[in-house]
Amino acid sequence: MNEEPRFSESIRGLRIDFTLLGGFTVRSGIGEALILPTAKIRFLAAYLALSAGQYQARSKLCALFWEDRGADQARASLRNALAAIRAVLGDHMLIANREAVMLDPNFVFTDVSELEALVARSAATAGAETARRLSAEFLEGLTVSGEELSEWIEFERTRCRNLSETLLAKIAEQLAENGEEAAAVALAQQLVALDPYREKSHRLLMRLYARQGERSLAVAQFQKCRQLLADELGTEPSPQTVALAGELSFEGTPGREARSPDTASAPMQQETARAAEADFRISIAVLPFLGPTEDADQSFLAEGLAEDLITELSRHKDFLVIARQSSFALGSGPRLAEHAAQALDVRYVLTGNLRRRGDDLSLGVQLIDTATHRTVWAERYARKLEEIFAVQDEIVGIIITAVDAEVRSSERERALRKLPEAMDAWELFHRGLWHIYNFSMDEIEAAEECFRRATELQPHFALGHAGLAQAAVVRIVWQMSDNIPTTLKSGLAHARYAVALDGAHPYPHVMLGRLLTCQGELGLAHDHLRIATELNPSYAHAYYALAQVHIWSGQPAEALPYIDRAIRFSPRDPLISMFMTVRSVCLFLIGDIAGAEAAARAAIGRQARECWSRLGLAAALVEGGRTDEAMAAVAEAKALMPNLSIANLDNLIGRMASAPRQRIIEVLKRAGLE
Repeated sequence: MNEEPRFSESIRGLRIDFTLLGGFTVRSGIGEALILPTAKIRFLAAYLALSAGQYQARSKLCALFWEDRGADQARASLRNALAAIRAVLGDHMLIANREAVMLDPNFVFTDVSELEALVARSAATAGAETARRLSAEFLEGLTVSGEELSEWIEFERTRCRNLSETLLAKIAEQLAENGEEAAAVALAQQLVALDPYREKSHRLLMRLYARQGERSLAVAQFQKCRQLLADELGTEPSPQTVALAGELSFEGTPGREARSPDTASAPMQQETARAAEADFRISIAVLPFLGPTEDADQSFLAEGLAEDLITELSRHKDFLVIARQSSFALGSGPRLAEHAAQALDVRYVLTGNLRRRGDDLSLGVQLIDTATHRTVWAERYARKLEEIFAVQDEIVGIIITAVDAEVRSSERERALRKLPEAMDAWELFHRGLWHIYNFSMDEIEAAEECFRRATELQPHFALGHAGLAQAAVVRIVWQMSDNIPTTLKSGLAHARYAVALDGAHPYPHVMLGRLLTCQGELGLAHDHLRIATELNPSYAHAYYALAQVHIWSGQPAEALPYIDRAIRFSPRDPLISMFMTVRSVCLFLIGDIAGAEAAARAAIGRQARECWSRLGLAAALVEGGRTDEAMAAVAEAKALMPNLSIANLDNLIGRMASAPRQRIIEVLKRAGLE
């Protein structure tokens, strides 16, 4: 369930509310407490409530909740438990047949579904109290026996914790922007408690304490953050955290003496790109997805999924993936992740379990960063056995896309924690990406410095040159260059050199394709972007750039499937606001004005300080006859980019096909863009 169902007054009393975060309670729609008689029955009710509307095989429930009993005894116990649930919750709640049961989704509401719905929304819509309530641990304080049931509870606790961290961060940042510092402090404190290694939470607390005049608390928070990172991870706070400490003028802020660069990171002038390649890849192992089993079909399917994941991860040039012969020999499960990481010398471990109960399959997947002992991503998939081969490629694609995004985000965060002089070329590249995605003049200069140092350390490091090409793209798009032709020429030179160094990596092709689009060489741009999608079929930035090529070519309808694919492949991308803005432009140009407005507003909700989405909104509002609102949107865009004008916009879209270019310019003139 994704959101609270609507109930008519006549059937409101039939609704059942499950509280699963912070313990377990059940209430009727009119607030009456409902008591289920035993812990086992309460766990069964929680399991069914979390999957309301999905049939659960009786055989699966028997094995999950009564694994220590024989088949006949387990089925009898299940019948008794279901009878108790029906007696307490009402006959209308339980839908059952001889093989499977479920709770009626029309009458079930859980706080977990509420949490999922709030996180899925583009802007924070919940208050601090709601966020605080929903950050409690899943089934807190409840323990069970049985390996499989324990695994399920631990998995759901991890998943709900990740969701609540996302929600707390979203609302705390919104409260801070609205000037509600006290409420933001409380949420930021809770956020730090949930994930002590998230420096952004520490920085938020530091700013809020200082804003309240509590500089001693701000100092203490910085010291606590620094000590935690040193003790647990052996790293320094990121330069951004240290810079914030200096900005707030802390007395006695500890300085760090500059260290000499590691001699192992000195330039190696004779090294070729191929020899250097192994030093600049993300190391990952995929463990088997189940323990020993006598079910040959289940073993075959689990091994097949893991092998497909290994194959697809190996297609990514940035991943160094351990072969199945080595990783499969170590066993399965999250508990073995750190042992596997040490034995195989990898940083990340992808693991999980595949369970079969009759015709039902449940696949749980976790990505573990063994250096920080954190589960950075977890998800569960449920399918019918008869469907699995039809959707296996889809599931593998979803997992690969999520792993790719989460690992790259983790690498950027890790690079931030190291002193610049201690970083190698790979870390400098990821540090540069972090700076680039902040989209400001100071940050783009810092990004360029990182990319330059990476190319100095490793002259044949293609990604460093591609990073400089991306910096040129950002300068052109965000109007951060005094000389667009010179910036474009320099960016193209770096992009072409990156492709020459490593034509098998999709990133250089994407950067070259985007710069060629800016230059108006749309056919050649399309060729490079097509190569990028062939090299990595789930690379969101390649599809984003392909959508731009089609818009520039005057083909907005053809662009729409590409941008939709980019959003689906990377819904948490640093460029997600731009993805949605391009979607807004597509819809505007094909005449779907309501859709264009919705996409532009979604883009603004994802990145409040991005100006292009406001121009997309203004265009839709003008076409909808709301010129005053459109002029207000243009004013907001100019506040974010003071030099914004029709002339500067034309510097960006001047090579676009005449019809869409003229339509965009005409409608923005009507919206007040000078």
